[in-house]
Amino acid sequence: MGVGKLDLETIAATLTGWGQVRLQGDACIRGKSPRATCQRCQEACPVKGIDLGSGGPVVKDCQRCGLCTAACPTGALEDPERTHSFFLARGRESIAVTGQALFTCSQGGEDHRRDGWIMTSCLGAVTPEVVLALAVRGQVGFRYLPEKCAGCPWGEKGEQLFLSSFAWARQALEAMGLPGNRLFRGEYRKPAPNKSGAAGRTGGSQITAAMGRREFFRSLVRGIKIPGVKITPAAPSLQSGPARSRALILQQALEEARPAGGYPAKARLPLASLKIAAPCYLCNICSRLCPAGALELAQGELRFYPSRCNHCDLCLAVCPHHSLVWGEDLPLEFITVGATCTLAVATEHQCASCGETFQASAAAVECLRCTLNRHLPGGPAGRAGA
Repeated sequence: MGVGKLDLETIAATLTGWGQVRLQGDACIRGKSPRATCQRCQEACPVKGIDLGSGGPVVKDCQRCGLCTAACPTGALEDPERTHSFFLARGRESIAVTGQALFTCSQGGEDHRRDGWIMTSCLGAVTPEVVLALAVRGQVGFRYLPEKCAGCPWGEKGEQLFLSSFAWARQALEAMGLPGNRLFRGEYRKPAPNKSGAAGRTGGSQITAAMGRREFFRSLVRGIKIPGVKITPAAPSLQSGPARSRALILQQALEEARPAGGYPAKARLPLASLKIAAPCYLCNICSRLCPAGALELAQGELRFYPSRCNHCDLCLAVCPHHSLVWGEDLPLEFITVGATCTLAVATEHQCASCGETFQASAAAVECLRCTLNRHLPGGPAGRAGA
């Protein structure tokens, strides 16, 4: 078939992907250990289009609602046209010009893109970290109409995810000392007109709108000229790997809004910190498998970096001693300054069962061998439960 016979819309679609989310298998925690039980993507998918096998999820039916990409803690699932960095860039550019970023879903049968709205497949696809990062700079609104969610095939799960993200972002704003009215929902508020020379973080210059590749190519083939539009790549600092992209967005938002003297000690983010609840033998399993590098074993210490953690729960699942649990909410300053928390320090003990010396955290009374033998079939605990 000659090139001249190809439909231009088909060429545009081919250039911009296959129309579904993409899986980065090496980022999925289910492929890192058989103990991993994460199924957030499957739980979020409204069309039951994700199978969870031993090696990770398989996308078999995708309608591009984006909910799985928002639910995945490690970034293993991603819509190449609507990444977290894309929504962040669009929102920041809108705020710089108009003082607000307004989101609306594309399921209402209306196209508000030319009116300044930021279009999403579903409001639940916008992550709470992106919402918070935008609210640091200006007002963020969502055209949330419960009656439309009720009639949408993605409505129940999309609405649940959106309301959860919205509540988290508002709670985080209050902890940061910023006004909660920077976030609003439900109102059909018309976006403020773009004003040339509007004051913003660019020193008054006009801001161009970032476009996804699909929007860009479709505008080309239709002969539409959109003034001031260009493809804007994501900030380099947000491209440090899918497992840490959302954590980096959060950290940068907290840094941007940080008061001159730092956040108060009592100011806490609605994110739990790790703590040790049982003897730790510093076996290095959790730190070796952590996809975000939030755990490190060095110089006889198990260290936790809250600013890197994506709360995927893998460390809790793989710990053979069930030593790690989620604790209190994290202080804002811990994430902002990249603080390090020492979870366990190796000290020398004498085993109460076999008398051998061993190294573990302060609470240990038995060596690792005796502890494991006691819980194996045929061991004391196994015989007692027989």
